[in-house]
Amino acid sequence: MRRAFILVGVAGSLGLTACVGGGTPPPPPPTPSACAGAAAATTEAPSPEPPPPPASDAPIPPGAAGAEARQEVAESEQRTADGRIPLVTAEQSAGGQLEITTTPVADADQAAAVADERAADGDLVAVEVDAPVSAVSHNDPTAQYALDSTHLRIEDAWTAFAPGQFTAGSGQVIAVIDTGVYASHPDLSGKVLSGAFFLHSDDGGTAFSGPGGTSDPSGHGTYVAGIAAATANNGVGIAGAAPGAQILPVQVLCANGSGFTSDVASGVDWAVSQGATVINLSLGSPNSSSVLQQAIQNAVQSGVTVVAAGGNCGQGGSGCGFANSPSYPGAFPEVLAVAATDSSNLRAAFSTSGAYVDLAAPGVAIVSTWNDGGYRTINGTSMASPHVAGSAALVRGKGCNRAQTEARLRTTAQDLAGAGVDNDTGHGLVRPDQAVLTCV
Repeated sequence: MRRAFILVGVAGSLGLTACVGGGTPPPPPPTPSACAGAAAATTEAPSPEPPPPPASDAPIPPGAAGAEARQEVAESEQRTADGRIPLVTAEQSAGGQLEITTTPVADADQAAAVADERAADGDLVAVEVDAPVSAVSHNDPTAQYALDSTHLRIEDAWTAFAPGQFTAGSGQVIAVIDTGVYASHPDLSGKVLSGAFFLHSDDGGTAFSGPGGTSDPSGHGTYVAGIAAATANNGVGIAGAAPGAQILPVQVLCANGSGFTSDVASGVDWAVSQGATVINLSLGSPNSSSVLQQAIQNAVQSGVTVVAAGGNCGQGGSGCGFANSPSYPGAFPEVLAVAATDSSNLRAAFSTSGAYVDLAAPGVAIVSTWNDGGYRTINGTSMASPHVAGSAALVRGKGCNRAQTEARLRTTAQDLAGAGVDNDTGHGLVRPDQAVLTCV
């Protein structure tokens, strides 16, 4: 079953602990202690969990829904502040969007009743207990290198857009589902669209959502956005992989880099409805979620390219449970999971190795935009993922659809770890300069 409540890969020194939405104030705002990150009732590391089967959009009938809810609750240690269990249900609308609802319940009987009631209309597709998720990143300052001619060859990719090299990726919308994006950053100004936030209180019991996402109490989302699409040739700071793309900011994580899978799922669903062509998920959890997988499946079926961090559990550590434990949503088969490489094009030691890894991109000592208007240097698969998201926007900018884009990124990747696909770097280092040349 889909459960687990231990956070992974919280970014170091991310700042504040209160969680507030960007843009117009949310109605009502979270309390000052909200979004501090829910904890499990136990501090034990999670047991290894096999990859889940692909989510199905077949409705769950009453009775079966109640039984599934009972099992989820029986196996869960997640609790709200008043001791209840945050049960999540996802109903598929006729228009293809998910209606995701979190209902705190007292016990298994109440959970079964809620699930069966949701299933009565014949549109319930997922039932689970909410679980925390967190940003995937580490701090370690050094110099920038990622876009040069021995790594991503980004400028070579831009030449395919002559005479508009510095607006490569124009017409594409990259949804950064993260901690929000500081829209006033000089390297992002004018390219950040109106966004939204989807957040819960730290115990998972109270949901908040509304327009916003254009401020960033953490810095992580701003950082990711800069890697993907910072303005090029403006004499300021850095250049993003797809400098002509627009950023759709969706805040689902708090200032400390933590959040819940139900909010990530809501953010994915909303981004699709707003016309995102690429979604970046620089976040992860060691725990699967059928609700989040269903949202991602809907996105893929709508033609959206979904890219996610591969995880920072290559050496185990806090929040990992064991070395190379899978990270979700990266481990879902519907996404492009990205490993991190260093300046020598070697897999970073912290980068999770696993059969689900699709591609690799620089993730060590990456310089990008920050929420104070300046720049930071950080390590992590959070940094690798937006390099691939930006590369996907470039390929899509040449008229390729989702399937063609993903195929091009895989087949043109530079093999790094021996012939063929491997667990460390998947198909290899992403090569947008080759991927943009054709759609077939």
